Amino acid sequence: MKISNCVAATFLTAAIGSSPAFAADGNQAELMAVAVDLGHQYDSNYAAKNPDGMAALYATDGILVSPSGPVVRGRSALHDYYVKRFASGATAHAITIKEVHVKGDGGYAVADFSVNVPGKEGKLHMESGSLVAIYQHDSDGWHLSLVEPSVPAGKHS
Repeated sequence: MKISNCVAATFLTAAIGSSPAFAADGNQAELMAVAVDLGHQYDSNYAAKNPDGMAALYATDGILVSPSGPVVRGRSALHDYYVKRFASGATAHAITIKEVHVKGDGGYAVADFSVNVPGKEGKLHMESGSLVAIYQHDSDGWHLSLVEPSVPAGKHS
């Protein structure tokens, strides 16, 4: 799979239930529920074109390997990335969590996503692919630590 010009990012700012931390004894069912809920939050912030909400999904030092390749680091840069992304006309982002894996106080997810993005002539087309999101739990809840999207060749319509 290769990185393509599509958006990918994901979820994860709410704590699991009322637990103060998600320790190693956390389970995949809890993590799946959190990932699905926060995936919906991501899609909602995207639909609302809310760059502050998008940046808040990430850890303070969170990283997005952007679809066009540059690495975006930290909430300020992520905010600016999403301002530009929304200004480009990208719409209709949708995430479907496929699997999650608990690792210590965090974990990772594999998800499918789709998004409508402007092409070379400005006409919107759908791109879809997979993404891997690594996330961590801290005193403020769940946050994205690293997101990397991938769009297989030919997944444009």
